Amino acid sequence: MTTMTAANRIDEEAGGRGDLLRWTVLLLVLEPLLMYAAFFVLSSSINWPASLDEPAAVNLPLITEQRAAVVVGYGAYLAYSLLILPLAVMLYFALKGRGASPLLAVAAAVGAVSALARALGIVRWLFLMPSLAEVYGDPASSPAAREAVEVAYTAFNEYAGGVGELLGVALTGAVWVGLSSVALLRSGRFPRWIGLLGLLAAVLLLPGLLPVVGLDVGSLFAVVGGNVLLIWMLALAVVLFRSPQPKAA
Repeated sequence: MTTMTAANRIDEEAGGRGDLLRWTVLLLVLEPLLMYAAFFVLSSSINWPASLDEPAAVNLPLITEQRAAVVVGYGAYLAYSLLILPLAVMLYFALKGRGASPLLAVAAAVGAVSALARALGIVRWLFLMPSLAEVYGDPASSPAAREAVEVAYTAFNEYAGGVGELLGVALTGAVWVGLSSVALLRSGRFPRWIGLLGLLAAVLLLPGLLPVVGLDVGSLFAVVGGNVLLIWMLALAVVLFRSPQPKAA
């Protein structure tokens, strides 16, 4: 009886690990799909991400004209960003039984911070900016009101953009990917190239901090690094899907 109970428990644990792995793989595939959907919708409607550097006089009328596209595009981008939190946690639990180092626990915590910081930067385009655009485009608005809207637009872009793009993407995003990749390399159970690809993504994301010191080239690295990150996610999904299941003790 005891032997049967132990065997059942081992089967349940193995099944739970299998379910966790499948959900992790699913998230790793879903994330690039969401990000590319957001890019396709926003780039074709409001010239994103180049429009992020445009003033209120350019962007606010665009937001009014392309309201539906803005909601869909930034909604997909918000979903992508928030899903980094469960993905970071699930990667920790999916890999910790495969020889991955304790760095994954730190990576999971940093990934959660990255997800929340990204979300704080994105929600302004879904709630605040449409309201500002409505006031800015209202024919009854006075010049003083429009000037106040421009000041608010600039201030919130500086604050939320700094939190989302600098803290969420360039700093914590790079640290999360970097630590996860080091853990994959140290485990010895995965191809070295998947860890090296993740480290390359992390290195390319870090220069996104350069605008803090007045260097605009950081945005170029952020775009390239973001694409390498999405490729890493898809590649990691394939590697995890094809990797053998760890046996229960």
